[in-house]
Amino acid sequence: MPSPFEQSPGRLPESHDDLQEIALRAAAGSRRDLQELLREIHTRRLAHGGARRVLADAADVEDAAQETLIAVARGITTFEGRSRFTSWLHRIAVNAALETLRRKSRGGTPTDDPPEPAAAAGALRRMSSMAATRLDVENAMRRLPEPYREALHMREIDQRSYEEIAEIMNLPLGTVRSRISRARRLLAVYLNIIPDSG
Repeated sequence: MPSPFEQSPGRLPESHDDLQEIALRAAAGSRRDLQELLREIHTRRLAHGGARRVLADAADVEDAAQETLIAVARGITTFEGRSRFTSWLHRIAVNAALETLRRKSRGGTPTDDPPEPAAAAGALRRMSSMAATRLDVENAMRRLPEPYREALHMREIDQRSYEEIAEIMNLPLGTVRSRISRARRLLAVYLNIIPDSG
């Protein structure tokens, strides 16, 4: 039996407003709309952006995106439409990614294979200076406290407005601006661009 995500959709939502309407119908109990909603999240990779804010590894992002689908299916009845569905989904994806990160920090899963040392060393030697710089930035981003990392990622990587970030994080606009400013300063310290003034 094919996955409901692989079935051809009826009418594809053309905008976030259409997605909002489908989500509201799914929250009201429509199984058909829930299937369509999950298919759209999967097909359009809507959960991946939130997961990528926290996780660097593509396989971990994919795991978090799958966990997000499960969480949406289980929790759709709690969506009340007071915020945009995409903001609600984004928060779920970030939480799933954070759980994936916590699970990995506790030791991962027994099926995690350690990388081959010779292959890893060879790959690092072949890395261009631009790739090395990107790796430095990714490592520095991981060092940021989670609230700062989350806000900075949404602003710099996802190109979201301060207002949208405030809505997603459910924080006052001034707090969001402050977190992003602090995150930028910490990132500059971690990258040795500016000295650490404590």
